[in-house]
Amino acid sequence: MQHKSKNLEEITGFLSENLGKKKAVVGVSGGIDSATVLMLLKKVLGKDSIVAVFMPDEGTPESDYRDVNELAEASGVDVKTVNIQPMVDAFRKTLSASDPKIIGNMKSRVRMVTLYYHSNLYNGLVVGTTNKSENLVGYFTKYGDGGCDIEPIIGLYKHEVRELARELDVPISIINKRPSAGLWANQFDETELGMSYDDLDEILKDLFERKTGEISGRHRKVHLMYLNSRHKRRMPLTKDN
Repeated sequence: MQHKSKNLEEITGFLSENLGKKKAVVGVSGGIDSATVLMLLKKVLGKDSIVAVFMPDEGTPESDYRDVNELAEASGVDVKTVNIQPMVDAFRKTLSASDPKIIGNMKSRVRMVTLYYHSNLYNGLVVGTTNKSENLVGYFTKYGDGGCDIEPIIGLYKHEVRELARELDVPISIINKRPSAGLWANQFDETELGMSYDDLDEILKDLFERKTGEISGRHRKVHLMYLNSRHKRRMPLTKDN
């Protein structure tokens, strides 16, 4: 019998305590973070209490469709597909938007709206999929993938998510795929970050846990990313805070 890790025990307990009898609404993309969250939810709630939604657009690669299908088979959870391209096109046309990065953020926010539609429909809670590495450097869209009711893996660095994914039997094709938010063509997380997730995790540990005296140029870069993204991790400013 496989021994449950501390992370698995703590997160399943957290989900059980905070979801109760509510349905969990989660967006799945074919990536490791959302796949891990789906498998966690299956463990806690069972497949009938999960509303999983895949939200491709015209640029979504065929490999994501295959990985989502494999995840659905592995989890036993029915995954609903909602193509968001018509909604994105409507926003793009109305706003005369042309910048790929702005349109990428638009896609993320359309996905958030789609998940909250299902949350309203089923009286559920939207479950987020942001990990600790992404959260600390602000590598998520404010009111996009950052818009949710509960964040089960936000305390795990990316390498810890990979470990948990193996423990939960996430399909190996998903564990090994190159991380991408899929917001525009040929967009890959580590290219944008300028380093691998493994390197980023070590730097974040240096900055926030080890607090070592040795600071490199990359440490300064990551610390600046942390400072510049503080607005994403806090409630809106008011005159009283």
